[in-house]
Amino acid sequence: MKIICFYNNFPHQKQVFPLENKPLFYLKPDTSILTHNRPFFIPEFTDNLHCQVELVIRIDKLGKYIQTNYVSTYFHEIALGINIFDKSLQTQCIQNGLAWEKSTAFENSAAMSLFFPLDNIHSLEEITLGISKNQQENIHANLQSMVFPLETLISYVSSYFTLKTGDLLFLGSPLPSIPIQINDLIEAYLNHEKRMRFRIK
Repeated sequence: MKIICFYNNFPHQKQVFPLENKPLFYLKPDTSILTHNRPFFIPEFTDNLHCQVELVIRIDKLGKYIQTNYVSTYFHEIALGINIFDKSLQTQCIQNGLAWEKSTAFENSAAMSLFFPLDNIHSLEEITLGISKNQQENIHANLQSMVFPLETLISYVSSYFTLKTGDLLFLGSPLPSIPIQINDLIEAYLNHEKRMRFRIK
């Protein structure tokens, strides 16, 4: 199982790579998964940790070179995800043309809610994501500003490697990242309904 994270899928993210007209993605290992609202423990190497809320897609059948018109048959469940990363280290890696994994792929850096079926959701673009820290203002935005449609993302990434049952796709965030530190409480919302709540330790 692999975790594929798209980076330049919303306007504020695309500003980092303004000339790149194709999806950018990086991978996280399965050891980065954090579930069941367990606390996240800040790694010793970081002093500028950020997080952002994202929609997560779970692939449910094998696929390679998937055509855009068949993408909808490859997933039937979604979840909320909190992508945690070292912002300073990530910026340094980007500026120096280095791989990002050490800033993004560490232990428990991909927190997720439970998955639920798409039965009552007609369009992913209508979904609203939200995040709050320490029960203060809940900032939220919908997915209508996605730079690349989901069909394009899945078709594109499947041209590089086979997608397998259980693979997870973090689609990027319509919201800016927020800094986090010890004792912060992170809560995340899908369509204004709270789906995640965990503490930073």
